[in-house]
Amino acid sequence: MYIYYNVNPKGKTIGDCVVRAISLTLDIDYNVVENVLLENSYKNKCNVISRECYGKVLEEQYGLPLFKPKDITVGELSRLFKEHKLIIRIEGHLTCSIFGNIMDIWNTENEIVDVFWVAN
Repeated sequence: MYIYYNVNPKGKTIGDCVVRAISLTLDIDYNVVENVLLENSYKNKCNVISRECYGKVLEEQYGLPLFKPKDITVGELSRLFKEHKLIIRIEGHLTCSIFGNIMDIWNTENEIVDVFWVAN
């Protein structure tokens, strides 16, 4: 099920999906996540919104395992992992599923999952 949710403190709805998804899924303050990602980007000389850059934070700093599914939609994945919190990457966007609910500023339910991280 899709639920509109925006954790951006200024109500911003563009350009910050990485921060929004991580903040909501891990229950970490938006500004803290933004600073961690910027520090990692500077330290590793990578683009903060590239999967390689934020993936390093998710895997190494927060200890989240990465999974690479085949041909599954965000909605299907969300239903399969309804007991978990997920950070989900689709082409050009990061979203999340919290206990079976896709929470984002737009409905990604029918989008194909590229990779995902399990938070619990």
